[in-house]
Amino acid sequence: MGISRLEKQVDRPRTRGGFNTADGMFSVAGDQRIITWNSAAEKLLGYTEQQVVGKKCYDVLCAGNSHGRVRCRRECVVVTNAGKGRVTRDFDLECKTYDGAPVLLNMSVLLLRSGPSPREVLHLFRDVTDRRSVERASSPGRSAVNGELAVTNGNSTVVQYKLPPLTTREDQALRLLAAGKNTTDISEILAIRPLTARNHVSRLLAKLGCRSRLEAVALGTRSGLL
Repeated sequence: MGISRLEKQVDRPRTRGGFNTADGMFSVAGDQRIITWNSAAEKLLGYTEQQVVGKKCYDVLCAGNSHGRVRCRRECVVVTNAGKGRVTRDFDLECKTYDGAPVLLNMSVLLLRSGPSPREVLHLFRDVTDRRSVERASSPGRSAVNGELAVTNGNSTVVQYKLPPLTTREDQALRLLAAGKNTTDISEILAIRPLTARNHVSRLLAKLGCRSRLEAVALGTRSGLL
């Protein structure tokens, strides 16, 4: 099936003009060929609309090593569900950019109907690579308690500072500060408001007794958390 016939298969202006989103967005037909591709998708993954329309979605997105609940492949669960009129809840998908870099995307799925069965499956996605990395690193039980700890390494003993108990968000904020992220970055990665991000950082500094973010990072490094 050529691109021109694919384009006639759906009402393209409905998909392009009916949605306004900062997320990446693309849609596929029942045979998994890409029909539409927005500018945010191009920014996130590096592929232009001209490069992907008419191609199979798994040929464009697949990282080849996905171990998640949903894999980008021929007859994936999203398309199978859509063929039965069922929606698929959001999921994380390992993908690759145009340059071949791995990226973790969180996908949401919408079914666009015309008649008894969907003619188009719409995917909305956002980059959660950094967010998931921070969430894994700050899983429960990883934060330390207050005080000093003598750690023996070979014939030497190192005094290591132990951080006071941190909330999950404070732990995530500290790790992101150590990665060189600012408040805006933290709010975007954790999907929270900038004001909320600033509050988490402020509480972190107060809890650690630090005057600056750099001092907090140094203390986190000293504790062995970073």
